[in-house]
Amino acid sequence: MKDKIFMILLGIIAVNLTIQTVKDVGLFSTAYAQGIQRVAICDPIRPNDCASVWPRILNDGRMDLDIMTLMTAE
Repeated sequence: MKDKIFMILLGIIAVNLTIQTVKDVGLFSTAYAQGIQRVAICDPIRPNDCASVWPRILNDGRMDLDIMTLMTAE
C-alpha cells in the first residue's frame, strides 16, 4: 500500500516538473495583444448610416453603453 502511494506521489511530481520544463523552454509561443481594433456598424445599403456608441454611468456606478443610429440625410 505504501509503495502504491509513493509511486503516485512520484508520478505527480514528475508530471509537474515536466509541465514546468516545457513551459520554460518556450515550446509554445506567447500571444500578445496588437492594439485596439475599431469597428463601425453600418447599414450595408446606405454605408454612411452608422451606429454610434456612447458610455454612460448608471446610478449604482456601473458603466453601460448607449447605441444610437446616426441617420444621414438622403
